[in-house]
Amino acid sequence: MATHIVDLSARSEVLRNEPFSAHFWECTPSEFKAFLGRPREFLRGIGVELSPGCRIETLIENHDRFSDRVPDFDGDSDEVICSLGRSNATNDAYRVVSYARDRNPKKVKKHLLHKPGRERVKEKHGDRA
Repeated sequence: MATHIVDLSARSEVLRNEPFSAHFWECTPSEFKAFLGRPREFLRGIGVELSPGCRIETLIENHDRFSDRVPDFDGDSDEVICSLGRSNATNDAYRVVSYARDRNPKKVKKHLLHKPGRERVKEKHGDRA
């Protein structure tokens, strides 16, 4: 089962009010194989419900790295696959962008647009969002 499943709308009131959904999850190579083989079933298993007519589109960002390190999708591997999926209010397509990385990545210093406790970037003087 995928881990680190995050519903980004649950994390932000701003996103909850928008007409789309966004989700993040991490999985092993064999779990990713299951996603590729039966994406609707896999997504349902992590809580993402899609209408029967909703297309599922998948982009693998670093496919060459994945195929070099885990060509058969199985065995012990230090690779994990992180995915970010989103759909809009019409629910006509659920788009997933996936990328492989080391299981224990180096800490990356990120430039955040606002502090973690804030809902959004300060828009004008006096904005308390």
